[in-house]
Amino acid sequence: MNKNRAQAYLRLINYKQRHGKVIYTYTDGEKYHCNNCHIEFEGNYCSNCGQSRSTSRFTYKSVIKNVFHSLAHVDGSFFFTVKELFTRPGYMIGDYIAGRRVIYYRPIQMLFILGALYMLLVHNLHPATAVASSEMITPDNANLKLNDYNLVHWLNSSFIRSVTKTLEHWFTGNKALEIMCTLPIYALATHWAFRKRAYNQHYNLVEFFFVRTYAACQMLIASIILLPFMSSGEEGIPWWLEVLFSVWIYAQLFREKIGYTIKRTIVMYIYFGLIFILLAIIVVAILTLLAFIVRLFA
Repeated sequence: MNKNRAQAYLRLINYKQRHGKVIYTYTDGEKYHCNNCHIEFEGNYCSNCGQSRSTSRFTYKSVIKNVFHSLAHVDGSFFFTVKELFTRPGYMIGDYIAGRRVIYYRPIQMLFILGALYMLLVHNLHPATAVASSEMITPDNANLKLNDYNLVHWLNSSFIRSVTKTLEHWFTGNKALEIMCTLPIYALATHWAFRKRAYNQHYNLVEFFFVRTYAACQMLIASIILLPFMSSGEEGIPWWLEVLFSVWIYAQLFREKIGYTIKRTIVMYIYFGLIFILLAIIVVAILTLLAFIVRLFA
């Protein structure tokens, strides 16, 4: 008997994870007058302009709430989305891509809010890291006078090394910037790694970009939580936790066996590394070619 109850409880939990929050739509049949466009409608929102039927008087509480929402654009859906990212992330992302979007916070807007919050906390908790990440590394011949600088000096191999060191310094010193800048690479790598799937329809590259944007939000939230316990703001979450988050999301999103999901996630990270190295080679090659052309015509 207890075994049957446990199985029924597990099925209920699995059902709630898959389907998430259920929104019941109903109308009491009453007619309401819209204070914005002055038409009659049924339900909670005006069918013409979308304004809520509840337009109460201004109070201290409502003013503070409206000011906070106007400044940060954060409402109940933000915290609900945070909860969903740590209870049913893959199912939630699948719902959002499929068109269930009203109850969830927009991924790009959420990413920028979390990124700004992370940077603010780094400046307060680890000021040395924040200062180091904002410094620009000058070329090896930076001791030259300003009049001695010209385009050739800035496009020699010393400058290429300087650019490489600066980008590396910025990325290692700012986890939020690193996560945001690598989103397109992660999206492309995921698109290649999970191109063969049995359950879901094939997502396009833009949809995979939103998948990885929500994944980046999850990583930033975890980084914010762990930031007070880190020795510096450069660390971010451990690599194994990032891999675990990715496996968790993909397992729920594609609803494949865990072994297959782990294998394809590893393939995704391999693709990511190859794409990143290729882009770095292209950037260095372009800078080298530009330096050669300038020196040729100097």
